[in-house]
Amino acid sequence: MKPWHIILILILCFLCFLTGRHTKKAEVGFICKTDTFIRVDTIRDSIPYPVYETVIQTVPELFPVYITLGGDTIREPVYIPVPITQKEYRTEDYRLSISGYKPNLDYIEIYRKTEQITKVVDRRFGIGITAGYGIGRNGLSPYVGIGGFYRIW
Repeated sequence: MKPWHIILILILCFLCFLTGRHTKKAEVGFICKTDTFIRVDTIRDSIPYPVYETVIQTVPELFPVYITLGGDTIREPVYIPVPITQKEYRTEDYRLSISGYKPNLDYIEIYRKTEQITKVVDRRFGIGITAGYGIGRNGLSPYVGIGGFYRIW
């Protein structure tokens, strides 16, 4: 084998080393990589029926009544009891309780957070099909075969 062949192979190996070092950042001490994907699901639900409804209390509310007698207008205050109720809505995804005067649920959205974590273990040693150009009995020749490898980065 000629000396310039060996020099050319060494230069090619050195250039491949520098290219691999430049394109892939070396993380010393990490054997596995963790990939986290966070997705927010939006659930739109129809207006459900309450599970139960309870009257908590009644509050007297002033309601003015105007009475006209013989050309005179008389203002008479009347107190009307207003019921304060509490309603509870329940499904397997949420539990909701509201209270007030004639409480109604108009719209509900639930944002459920889903977190998916994937761990990928980097293998340093491996066996695989290799192809390339190598030194044999007859000098430099193409090579295809099964070989082992050790990954540096």
